[in-house]
Amino acid sequence: MKFSYTGMAGLLAMLTLLPVANVTAQQADATSAEPEIGGYSPVSYFTENRAELGSAEFAVEHDGRLYFLTSEEQVELFDENPERYRPRYSVCPYSLAYGMVLPLDPTNFKIVGDHLLLFHKSDEKDALLDYDASDLDVDELLRRADANLFLIEF
Repeated sequence: MKFSYTGMAGLLAMLTLLPVANVTAQQADATSAEPEIGGYSPVSYFTENRAELGSAEFAVEHDGRLYFLTSEEQVELFDENPERYRPRYSVCPYSLAYGMVLPLDPTNFKIVGDHLLLFHKSDEKDALLDYDASDLDVDELLRRADANLFLIEF
């Protein structure tokens, strides 16, 4: 994929129409009662290797974001190192790597190193399958997604 200033300008124009507060993890409303990642426990991806719905009984907050966990043990793990468990992006990293902002499906995930990556999935597109079939290695995926996230935040 070639870099194009014209394409990037179009991307930036499109992104100005999106609600930026939904893009970055640092801009959450601390009083929000809606849990992140659809109420799925970020710890379960690492400890159970599956998407598992959490419970308000085991709710924790980090950086103004509310997460539902499944047990007191998960609360302890999360409290020890919340950055380890929270998703790296609040939008699909594969789509972001190509300049698109698509919502996540919390059940469509991959653990890559220390990163929880959640991908878009709809009737039309499964970004995790697309990523797995692509020639992008994880370093290039993260580099591209980070660069485009920076442009969105900027």
